[in-house]
Amino acid sequence: MLRDTVYDLITKIPKVDIAKTVLTLRYNSSITLDLVIRYEADYFVVRGREMGTNDDGRAFFVPYDEILFVKLDRTVKLSDIQKMYGEAVTNEDESILDREADNTAEAKYAPPEKASLKEIASITPAPAMDPAAIAKQNLLARIRAARTAASG
Repeated sequence: MLRDTVYDLITKIPKVDIAKTVLTLRYNSSITLDLVIRYEADYFVVRGREMGTNDDGRAFFVPYDEILFVKLDRTVKLSDIQKMYGEAVTNEDESILDREADNTAEAKYAPPEKASLKEIASITPAPAMDPAAIAKQNLLARIRAARTAASG
């Protein structure tokens, strides 16, 4: 990424969400931001935590060309994105947009239709998977088979 691109992206994110922002770098390295300290010509300086560690408050000098993407690590509503880009969103528009997005996601990832009560009643529960119970059932089946063979 270029300096201007990174600067534009970071400044679009509300200040309250900077601590929820993750920079994903090349070679699967990530930095969770805490604070952007300064922008230089070829890199910028941030305070944060490297992904996979507990070490907070570390300083990182991140070259712009090492950044693959910037991730906001929280659930983001459609209206939040529009606000980041300076689009005016009223409360009514906000709820409509978010409901439409949620409905689309629900339809896309909805589970198959629910089974009827009759179908549910006809389903027999799976036998216990306890090894002792399985051994007992196997032994009883052999005894029954031996009795049937002996009487016939």
